[in-house]
Amino acid sequence: MPSKKKCSCYSQRQNRWLEPSVLLLLLEAPCHGYEIIARLPELGFSQSPTDPGAVYRTLRHMEENDFVESVWDVSGSGPAKRRYTITAAGCEHLALWADMLAQRREAIDAFLLRLNKSLKNSVQEQSGIEAKA
Repeated sequence: MPSKKKCSCYSQRQNRWLEPSVLLLLLEAPCHGYEIIARLPELGFSQSPTDPGAVYRTLRHMEENDFVESVWDVSGSGPAKRRYTITAAGCEHLALWADMLAQRREAIDAFLLRLNKSLKNSVQEQSGIEAKA
């Protein structure tokens, strides 16, 4: 089995999961951007630290599309911070993501089943070749 360290698939940034991940976290509870950044690793899509700029760009994009809204939170000490919440349109958009992810999961399951079958057949064929030699 190849080492995870040698396979680039483990080092690729997983920004494609950022939008549905942020929406899920906001569905669970409204929060500030830094709280989103801190909680993203819980979802397990990235092995590397989350780029704060990517999170804030995604939040801005989703706010422009009415998937999230924000208000300035001036409570507490320190500078004001934006508090983000998911909107009804954001919930609908997240549901579309969920449908697409369910379809992808089926495709991935079929791929893995086929791969495991092919690997098993390959190992059996190689064992047969070695036994004849």
